[in-house]
Amino acid sequence: MKRLSPTSINQDRLAQLRDQGEDSEVLLMRLALIETEGMRKDLGKIKGKTRVHPEILPTQASLRWSTKNPNLGGFTREFWTEHKDIIYPDPGTWWLAWDWKAIEGRLFTAYSGDEEDLQLYALGPDIHTFTTSKYLFEWAPTAVPGCSLQDLNLPTDWKGGDDERRVRAKNFRYGPFQYGTGARAILGMPGIEKLGLDRTVLVRRAERFLQARPKGVAWKHQAWEACVRDKEARTFMGARRKLFGDAKDMAKDGVAHMISGSVANLMAWCLIEITKAFPPASLVLNRHDGAILAFPDSLAQDEVMTKVKALVEKEWEVGAGVTMGFPATWKVYANA
Repeated sequence: MKRLSPTSINQDRLAQLRDQGEDSEVLLMRLALIETEGMRKDLGKIKGKTRVHPEILPTQASLRWSTKNPNLGGFTREFWTEHKDIIYPDPGTWWLAWDWKAIEGRLFTAYSGDEEDLQLYALGPDIHTFTTSKYLFEWAPTAVPGCSLQDLNLPTDWKGGDDERRVRAKNFRYGPFQYGTGARAILGMPGIEKLGLDRTVLVRRAERFLQARPKGVAWKHQAWEACVRDKEARTFMGARRKLFGDAKDMAKDGVAHMISGSVANLMAWCLIEITKAFPPASLVLNRHDGAILAFPDSLAQDEVMTKVKALVEKEWEVGAGVTMGFPATWKVYANA
């Protein structure tokens, strides 16, 4: 088995801590340095070349693809906008890019079928703002899906999507609910103590949050048990992953495959269907939750966008009787 380099392990661990809400300027600076250094090395490899042909490697156990020489997947999304003069469409072509929004959270809800979260994805408001107000701080403990932002009684210093309390609410949601084993998991979430809430209060509010999602709690435990029993897991589209290790590892890896493996399945399906609909299309970059494709100028952007959007945001039956669509953000890159 090929070992990851120390740098890769460090980067994976640092990224995990960041995604869990660890509030450290040193951590963020270290991650930024690793990412920038990786981009610098890749850009150095293509210096002086007029064309590059990245290598796309076979899928990993997670079903994700790897791209190297250069590692275009490691280029930040900002890079593609800020440095359009370095990598850009061929003359006579244009690019269409999409990124799925909160697709893994939507998949978890689609598997479990909890009513409040299904309604939030369908009716709004933003699910993490709602969680902040109704459960984490209890500014609006009786709020319901479809309510307005005014109904959430947000404080006057609320900063929208970048508000730190909303970031902590994502940890509050994903810690005890999606990845943790119970309400007390909230106490181990990095940075949660900065909210200034008593530990007993935090656990009580996490319990209230979980009690409002009985289907999600039940589904997760049933999925864990099935993964350990069967020593395998499948995505909702049928892709199988064999599981190894102790019961804890099999449970964790199995549910992760059901979620992230489904994203990879959806990506593969979308790319196949898009190239069927538009044979001249070609793949520029495949990320886990998004992609960039090239189209000839002979194909009208409006026509392509309409058909591709319908494929990418298509509704699927994920859990029993539960359908879910996966909305995305979109961007067109014109030839430089």
